[in-house]
Amino acid sequence: MRIRDSTAVVTGASRGIGRAIALDLARSGADVVLVARNEDGLREVADRVAELDRRAHVVPCDVTDPDAVARAAARAFAALGDIHILVNAAGIGVWKPFLEIATDEHEAMMATNYWGTFWWIRHILPGMAARGTGVIVNISSGAGKFAFGATSGYSASKFAVTGLSEALYREYRSRGVRVSCLHPGSVRTDFWDPDNIPLSEVPPIVRFSPKLSPAAVARNVRLVVRTGIPVRSFPVFLALLVRINALWIRAGDLVLWKWFVPVLVVGVLVRVLL
Repeated sequence: MRIRDSTAVVTGASRGIGRAIALDLARSGADVVLVARNEDGLREVADRVAELDRRAHVVPCDVTDPDAVARAAARAFAALGDIHILVNAAGIGVWKPFLEIATDEHEAMMATNYWGTFWWIRHILPGMAARGTGVIVNISSGAGKFAFGATSGYSASKFAVTGLSEALYREYRSRGVRVSCLHPGSVRTDFWDPDNIPLSEVPPIVRFSPKLSPAAVARNVRLVVRTGIPVRSFPVFLALLVRINALWIRAGDLVLWKWFVPVLVVGVLVRVLL
């Protein structure tokens, strides 16, 4: 899809990955609806969008609240008309061993990561289907393809996003709406605060692998919007890990704890050479 002169909704747009995606789309010529709970953060991003000579509409919204999403979607349509691109980037994560994670923490991740994605699609997809055109990009995670200890809640929510995306891709591709799901590896955001993630529970290949920048995720969003690629896992070593694990889960265990150095080296070399 052509990005210039399109309209896009980006959730989680006040910081991190969502902020980078919103600015990248604006830089590519899109007008954007900025969605998050942090209104001050959204207004700062809106000012940056204005500097790029594109329109930005700030819509504070808790994506876990279906009524709030309905009101926010109505505001988005009123401000910018038809929505051509929806990027669901709002997300939270708590990594704890299964018997230590609180039920409300588990539920909060499912509410934001899965249901927040679900509600926005419910409101934006009908218009896309009626027009026979549109792109939905859901930001899952490497943990939405490959789960390891201490990610039971987070991975469950991200696997749910992966499954929803795959089903909608097959259901709507013949109707002109393209649905893509991204699975980025570790990204340099405050998600990786040691107070949030017990690093002792994180496998070496995840702990020591180079972290992606939010801008790198934004570039991949731009790629799938333009090309319609339905699934993308990155960087290269994560894509290799996902494929190995899909073939045989025991091989995935070996990569996590024993083969992480050669797989990481191969991934880095492929990235450099290509």
